[in-house]
Amino acid sequence: MNKIGVIGLSVMGGNLAKNMADNGISVSVYNRSEDKTKELIRDYGEGKNLIPFYDLKNFVNSLEKPKKILLMIQAGEAVDLVVNQLREFLEEGDIIIDGGNSYFKDTIRREKELSETGINFVGMGISGGEEGARRGPSMMPGGSKDAWKNLEEIFKKIAAKDFKGNSCITHIGENGAGHFVKMVHNAIEYIDIQLIAEIYWIMKTGIQMSNDDMALVFNKWNQGRLNSYLIEITAKILATKDENGEYVLDIILDSAGSKGTGKWASLESLELGVPAMSIAMSVFARYISDKKEERLKIGQVYGKNTDKKIELTVEELEKTLYLTKILAYAQGYELMKQAALDYGWSLDFKEISRIWQGGCIIRAQFLEKLTEIFEKDTKNIILAEYFKKDIEENMDVVRKVAVEAIKNEIPIAEILSAISYFDSLKSPKLPANLIQAQRDFFGAHTFQTEIGGEAKHFEWS
Repeated sequence: MNKIGVIGLSVMGGNLAKNMADNGISVSVYNRSEDKTKELIRDYGEGKNLIPFYDLKNFVNSLEKPKKILLMIQAGEAVDLVVNQLREFLEEGDIIIDGGNSYFKDTIRREKELSETGINFVGMGISGGEEGARRGPSMMPGGSKDAWKNLEEIFKKIAAKDFKGNSCITHIGENGAGHFVKMVHNAIEYIDIQLIAEIYWIMKTGIQMSNDDMALVFNKWNQGRLNSYLIEITAKILATKDENGEYVLDIILDSAGSKGTGKWASLESLELGVPAMSIAMSVFARYISDKKEERLKIGQVYGKNTDKKIELTVEELEKTLYLTKILAYAQGYELMKQAALDYGWSLDFKEISRIWQGGCIIRAQFLEKLTEIFEKDTKNIILAEYFKKDIEENMDVVRKVAVEAIKNEIPIAEILSAISYFDSLKSPKLPANLIQAQRDFFGAHTFQTEIGGEAKHFEWS
């Protein structure tokens, strides 16, 4: 009998199955399209812990008890369809794991429905892309602790390793917690990518650096406190040329795509009342990039942006990227903290920071420090002593970079959102008193005169 089954053998599913087989785990594999299954076996080789099946019942029956089935299929209706097909062949104690980017509320619903039949449902966020799946991803499983006990040995073997050599996987929390944390991971990824893009654009259009010079800068940054996967690949992207000797980056259309996770995180921040403005802005930045034809028309009317060279140093840009990165992570963690309260999850932010140290897209040296910080406290990370000194000493540099970019018509929506987040949080008073007065004036919505005070209404007319 085989240890685990994998359904869905495209890039992620196929590579995870190979990863498990590499680690001595016998894996039953099944795909709706038989050709995908045959292709995987041809690619990996026969007799090497990957056992193909072309009938769903035979696939399920090949698994040891409790049966463990990892779904690597498209999120949405397809998951419900396959889950319903599997229920016919499963018994109490068996486990279905959804390893796709499913919406966490769908995971909560599925876990509740299946738990009533005695079947365990685990929503597991998986990050690392194709390479991570093959060599070691970061994994964020939710669901019951009993299910986790049956999965722990398998998934720890195939996970990436943190800076101390431990597996980048931990039981995140109940029902949809795993998919929620993966959603926030992706939201932080959105911000991080947008911040890097804006800094790159200041370098290219403002400082007017060459691609090779920018690549050298990003390589240097990757040796310091900005060390991360995204900085590393940015350096490689900047230096890469095609067969014609052209920089590949320079021929790519400036229109970015997006999937559901960034939008879901933005909506959830609104739902939970968390001011994660940088998450929403990173999504909006992609949306406006997608308006290419409209941007061309409006540019013809108002003229293109200035091409004047500006006086900024790469050191100032490094400080800007580092500080705005701190503020980005702060918003992601605050969103998770509020979700833990609202959904009744016991989220361990030290462990979440640790499992993001390897395998995932936002893996970075920076996360080792966050792991240490959350070992002592769970307050907003901008209050941590480690970051406090940098913020106090270098926030003026961030403002200088922002001012120069604005003066020279370089769009920096993400940098500005981070500055606004910080300035709003450190303001003892905000103009919200006027907002509340207006609401009370036209709608009798009442107001308070002190924290926790009595709600009052004033007869303005």
